[in-house]
Amino acid sequence: MKTFFSTIFILLSTFSFAQQHKLEGSLFGKDGSSLLYATAVLLYPDDSTMAYYGITNEKGHFEIKNIKEGNYLLQTSYLGYEPYYQQLSVPLPKGNTLAAIIMKPIDVNLPELEVSADRIPFIIKDDTIEYGAGSYKVKTDAAAEDLLKKLPGVQVDRAGNIKAQGESVQNVLVDGKEFFSSDPKVATKNLPADAVDKVQVYDKKSEETELTGIDDGNYAKTINFVLKDGKKSAVFGDVSAGIGTNEKFQGGAKIYRFTKKYQLAALGMINNVNKYGFSFNDYLDFNGGLQNLMNGGSGSIAIGTPDDIPIDFGQNINGLVSSGIGGANYTYEARKNNRFNVSYLISGSDKNLTQNTLTQNYLDSLTFLKEDDFIQQSSNRTHRLNFGWKNRIDSSQNLVISGGLGYQTYNSNSLLISQSSENKLIINKLDNIAKNGETKYSSNISSTYLKKWSNNWKLLKLGAKFSMNDNMLNKNWTNKTTIMNPPNSIFDNAYQNNDNMTLRYSITSSITRKIKPLWYIVPSISVGKVNEQINKVQGEPPVNENIIDSLSPDFIQDYSYLRTALSINRNTKKSQLNLSLGVENTLLSKKLNNNNSITSNNWYLTPKISWNYEYRTGKRVGFSLRSSVITPNANQSLPTANITNPLMLYRGNINLKPEYSNDLQINWMYFDQFSQISIFAFANANYTINKINFSREIMPDLSQQLSLVNVKDDYRASASIEFNTPIKALGLDFNANFREDWNRGINIVNEVENTIINFNHSITVKINNRKKEKWDIGIGANFQLQDAKYSIQNSLNKVYYNFTGFMDLSYTPNDKWYFGFTGDLKRYNSNSFGETFYIPLLRAEITRYILKNNRGVITFEIFDILDKNNGIERISDMNYLQQTISNTLQRYAMITFKYRLNSMAKKSGFQLNMKRR
Repeated sequence: MKTFFSTIFILLSTFSFAQQHKLEGSLFGKDGSSLLYATAVLLYPDDSTMAYYGITNEKGHFEIKNIKEGNYLLQTSYLGYEPYYQQLSVPLPKGNTLAAIIMKPIDVNLPELEVSADRIPFIIKDDTIEYGAGSYKVKTDAAAEDLLKKLPGVQVDRAGNIKAQGESVQNVLVDGKEFFSSDPKVATKNLPADAVDKVQVYDKKSEETELTGIDDGNYAKTINFVLKDGKKSAVFGDVSAGIGTNEKFQGGAKIYRFTKKYQLAALGMINNVNKYGFSFNDYLDFNGGLQNLMNGGSGSIAIGTPDDIPIDFGQNINGLVSSGIGGANYTYEARKNNRFNVSYLISGSDKNLTQNTLTQNYLDSLTFLKEDDFIQQSSNRTHRLNFGWKNRIDSSQNLVISGGLGYQTYNSNSLLISQSSENKLIINKLDNIAKNGETKYSSNISSTYLKKWSNNWKLLKLGAKFSMNDNMLNKNWTNKTTIMNPPNSIFDNAYQNNDNMTLRYSITSSITRKIKPLWYIVPSISVGKVNEQINKVQGEPPVNENIIDSLSPDFIQDYSYLRTALSINRNTKKSQLNLSLGVENTLLSKKLNNNNSITSNNWYLTPKISWNYEYRTGKRVGFSLRSSVITPNANQSLPTANITNPLMLYRGNINLKPEYSNDLQINWMYFDQFSQISIFAFANANYTINKINFSREIMPDLSQQLSLVNVKDDYRASASIEFNTPIKALGLDFNANFREDWNRGINIVNEVENTIINFNHSITVKINNRKKEKWDIGIGANFQLQDAKYSIQNSLNKVYYNFTGFMDLSYTPNDKWYFGFTGDLKRYNSNSFGETFYIPLLRAEITRYILKNNRGVITFEIFDILDKNNGIERISDMNYLQQTISNTLQRYAMITFKYRLNSMAKKSGFQLNMKRR
């Protein structure tokens, strides 16, 4: 593998050094003014795709370096001016400098003149960069994601995450409208590239800024795909089916219809090769957003088990998964800025999981090993309906309403064999057989109303939210618990029925008043309530008989809050300053069974300071300091023990206090249009008072009792810097990311405070070739080192590291063939775990395009060529080190046929159409 990476790097260098020539020139307007941010592009004459480019500086001067000898078409473009074209050969006959080019403005007196130039590679329009999709070569059946990888200033990593001008892309639109969900990857991985006419990249302002014109500093990096005219009324998409060795299969369909008034998209897939099909952001959308996955404002996502969500979080997928998913999205725009959308998702998955987990536990006086062998079969089914309405009522009013309904079922059967040992002597054992059934209902709705005035009272904002989540869980289990000294075996057969209901309500309001030029004062108030009810029934079969009252609680937790704040803002086009002093009053009431309520009423200061400054185009610095209150949820507060596992008892703490968190963040972004160098850096620090953490009590028989407590504090810090630059002399793009994470936390072990310090270091380096007409090559590596220190015993301090190397290689010799290869090498070192793991994961594919206009696609692929895939994970947490090895997908070969609907004939050569109507 190392030799292969070296060979690829040498090939990249060899290809690159053939580019030796340079071209420069200057662009001026008709009045002799220099044109800043104009583009000068060398196009290949045969198909008018982009070969090289340059951008003019403040003097109107551009340089294009490392040009390969040959014939080209020079194209210069600037907003408001007619494109200029000149055929030339490189090197030039005399020197490398062109004569000054005078650009002609578009005649504004001819409104009926239509200029169509779909081969302009890109043009800068104020704060928007617009790319002409036709100028970038992609394979015949490419997705929009493949097109983005070709665009200057845009980066797409292996997981599909997008960055533009150094910043993460948060929104992807199609013809200015939301596509299926807010997750960019749903659009980029499913929308066909041949449907795209232009790609626009810009900073989308907040609803408040767009309505009032007062820049509040809130923006989201956004990509808008402008579709070709021929695709806006046609039905297009594709259907596919594949069959492979070891009874593997996959199939899918995508159908789209876009017009000026509406968008219709339908997506579906089914497979047994561990492909879920949707990402975490999309799952959040279909479940009412992140807020509805938060327990009582606790700040931690309540997901349950990883198996109950049919999505890919980006990590290795353990187990063998068969899954299917389908969804439809409909958007209707009755008039501009009046848009309604509705989407429906149905998904399901069946999973077979086999896991072995080794946990090294550290105490002040001993170390013991816990080993778990776990087998599970599970199934999950989900339905989700989402809707939204955005209505700009008039120039002074805006209304946004969104909501959703959800229904989910989850069932599993499992076998767990667990044992704990000290010095290789077994101390206890557990055999557990369990059956779980879970049903979830959810609903949510939220609305925001904005009213703008023309006097000093600038903006009124009103908002309301409601959500409901009902989780019903039924468990049945049989345990055999064995204690070796003295010998004793205990059998228990029990059931547990849980019903957890959560209701959330909130109302917010704020008003913005101008107090002097550029200065605004914003008083705000928010009231809300979270009501959580837990009804648990536990006993011995048959169900509803032999109920154990002490293990069958009725628990109610009410959390009410009143938040008031007074903010002073100074907003300009370049900088935004916010100074806010907030006060939060919390009323937390907890009631167990028919006992008296335990009530606490607290006041907190929640100040906030933030400042953002764009000191030059593409260069920003920011700072923020804020405090917040994080309230324990009902499951954390419930004091009744959960005895599903007799060797690992868990109970909450009814006396838990809210956490008081303080965050400091500094960030800096640098992007240079001329050199394409980007730097994104941030540093973050957090100090939390009354941090909620675990207290563990280890018994002499090595059984454990876990409960939650407030520890006095918790410190966290992280810093990251990402650097991207083209290496033009070598024809490469270089990316490096350095990240540091540090945490000093406390957990309690046998009533002794154990201070844990974790220091993680991560370095990622990636290199890929810039010219991708036929070859697309990328290589990289990631190195992670973790340093864990424990105060209970310094001899237990551990240092271990993991290494990952990766490579992506593709070759497109013509529009009939495509060859692809990816390789990953993961190395888990032996420090603290006893064995070093090497996992080489190789994949290859060959694609052949057939039928008229290449509408048929045949792909042959092999996954895990060496049959070495292994699901291993290693972590350090609290007072233990843990290694988990799971079954996972291994080698298979598959052949897939895909048929593309309504494929358009390929246009060749450059086209510039000027029509007078």
